[in-house]
Amino acid sequence: MLKQRILTAIVLVPLLVAALFYLSLPWIALLFGVFIAAAAWEWAGLSGLRRFPAKAAYVACLLLFGALGLNAIPLQRDLIVALLAAAVLWWLWALVELISRPDANKGMFTTLPGRVVGGFLILVPLWIASVYLLAADDERPRTLLFLFVLVWVADSAAYFAGSVMGRTKLAPHISPGKTVEGVAGGVLGVVLLAWLCGTMIWKFEGTLLALWTGLAALTALFSVVGDLTESKLKRIAGVKDSGKLLPGHGGVLDRIDALTAAAPVFALGAILLLKY
Repeated sequence: MLKQRILTAIVLVPLLVAALFYLSLPWIALLFGVFIAAAAWEWAGLSGLRRFPAKAAYVACLLLFGALGLNAIPLQRDLIVALLAAAVLWWLWALVELISRPDANKGMFTTLPGRVVGGFLILVPLWIASVYLLAADDERPRTLLFLFVLVWVADSAAYFAGSVMGRTKLAPHISPGKTVEGVAGGVLGVVLLAWLCGTMIWKFEGTLLALWTGLAALTALFSVVGDLTESKLKRIAGVKDSGKLLPGHGGVLDRIDALTAAAPVFALGAILLLKY
């Protein structure tokens, strides 16, 4: 399993990075759309849509909504802000649900309509936020790459901190392996990353550096919410992985769960605080 995970990462990561540097924005948006379509297919299955026509219709509708949102990026910045704000509000509600109803079989996603709508609120903003961060960056793809590395650092630092110091379970009914100490370690790792990148790459100072670091820490915290939310859906569906598309990693959703919450939070913060 570990060998498969490493081989899959060795193949996919360089290809993704190369695409970000060498493909034009429309082609990157299309590439992201392929991943979103795969994730939507998995989400439809986890939601209880078993028949091919129902799953295909769900994917098509989600991609249509996403395409309409992408079309607004160069034309209506206020609309993008509204879409991202709605996504962030949804993730805040998800956080409240995870805290107030820790049992995996209660609260969010317990009904088919809730799961179906949830997929739109999770995957469409991820697609829009990712493309916006590329479109608004004068030196792309540095900002989107930073977000990807941020999520990876948050996850890796949390894993190592949890392995060494983890004592207090964060959400035992949903994800037994996660600990409060692990989350703290992940946030600390992200703060260090943001400070280094903020000073060395973006040349931020004073208030801007503080806002940048604070946004990175907040994004790291929401990445945990995204991870737990997908874990809760899988618990409800009674499966271990969202799919089998990526050898050793499970499905696409299993790889982007943290990013689904992190991307809209980071993009909205970059717009409102850093004037992207």
